[in-house]
Amino acid sequence: MSARVPGPRFVTEAGIPVFLEPSHALPLVDVEIVFRLGAITDPEGREGLTRMAARLARRGPRGMSAERFDETLDALGATLGMSVSTEWIRMHGSVIRRNLEPYLELFGRVLTSPGMRAADFARLRRKTEAELVQLRDHDRALAARAFRHHIFGQHLYGRPVSGTLETVSKLKLAQVKAHFTQLVASGNLIVGLAGDVTAEAVRPALEAALSGVPKAKAWKQRAPKPRAAKGRRVLVIDKPERTQTQLYVGGLGLAMGDPDFWPLLVANTAFGGTFTSRLVHEVRSERGWSYGASSKVGVDRQPDAFYLWTHPGAEQAVDCLKLELELLDDWVSNGLTGDEIRRSKQYLKKSHAFDLETAAKRLDPQIDTELFGLDPSWLASFRGHVGGVSRAAANDATSRRIPNDDLSIALLATADDALVASLQQIDGVRQVDVVSHENV
Repeated sequence: MSARVPGPRFVTEAGIPVFLEPSHALPLVDVEIVFRLGAITDPEGREGLTRMAARLARRGPRGMSAERFDETLDALGATLGMSVSTEWIRMHGSVIRRNLEPYLELFGRVLTSPGMRAADFARLRRKTEAELVQLRDHDRALAARAFRHHIFGQHLYGRPVSGTLETVSKLKLAQVKAHFTQLVASGNLIVGLAGDVTAEAVRPALEAALSGVPKAKAWKQRAPKPRAAKGRRVLVIDKPERTQTQLYVGGLGLAMGDPDFWPLLVANTAFGGTFTSRLVHEVRSERGWSYGASSKVGVDRQPDAFYLWTHPGAEQAVDCLKLELELLDDWVSNGLTGDEIRRSKQYLKKSHAFDLETAAKRLDPQIDTELFGLDPSWLASFRGHVGGVSRAAANDATSRRIPNDDLSIALLATADDALVASLQQIDGVRQVDVVSHENV
């Protein structure tokens, strides 16, 4: 079974496409409003602005305190959340079917008349600053943040979505209000509903809820294509008294819609995407160096990050890195076996059933198709795309697209001269830098 992607069921009078995935098994409706832009709209020096704006809007509309707003959602049997990424913002929630109309009305008020109260802003800014300080205690998240900046540098994809202590502390309420107002335009929005709903029943309420959205074209800001730095570069995030490390190794991945996506999905799943994959077998099963080991090919509107992740003990970190580089070299040069490709395809096709088990999950590829400007069949024909990947296609795509020479390596560990010297001696490493974990 594949997700159906027929295009929007209807377009509102303001020009907003609306996607529906009906399922009347339960009297529940999932609602999603997606903005076509995310944190790439943060001006330089104001990183974290988009996330701050979305989170502040979530505190409710004008005329209703944040506490009263949450109480109203509870009374409706509803939830509402906000997620912010580099290229999109998602307002998402669910509600009991009989309360869909008042819920949509609240949704619309949050969009078009957010409270943006000074007291809420002050509390949220303090909370965000506290979260950024607490991030220093979460080694994996800290290493991932450093790794991403190491790959992308000053590119828009290298900026932290949550901002930094410096940028967040300088944000002003007027800036947050103006930014959210600019984001809320009909050309920037996509709407999706899943569950106990029909187009005929929901359209009047949705039109009313979104009637205050300004009719305007989409904000045209786009990130340029990132470029990979040459050579193998290592960044050590120095954190005292680490007995376990966090290790990221990678480079540029793919853009959504890239023809190599499907063969690389199959190839990467075989290399590091399952418990029985080559990377896991060599790092965990054979040597016991890291309980967790995985690889991922990131995709976005522009190429995102491809990476391997492990968390070896401090004494095994350098050896683990050397092994991963050897495995990468062998994968790129020699490819995967026919049996590895067969098992990968079998796993992907079987596990895809879990991506379609709810109406909300079946809605996601429809929205993503619109968000990224894909052909409707691109995500809808998952099993067909995966089934059509040959061993030759998977290995050819790997040799063309998986980086093994131009790599960013981020290692969170306790840095000393011996560690730096060992890293400098690894084949192909041209640069080793050390940064304090407090400056990530």
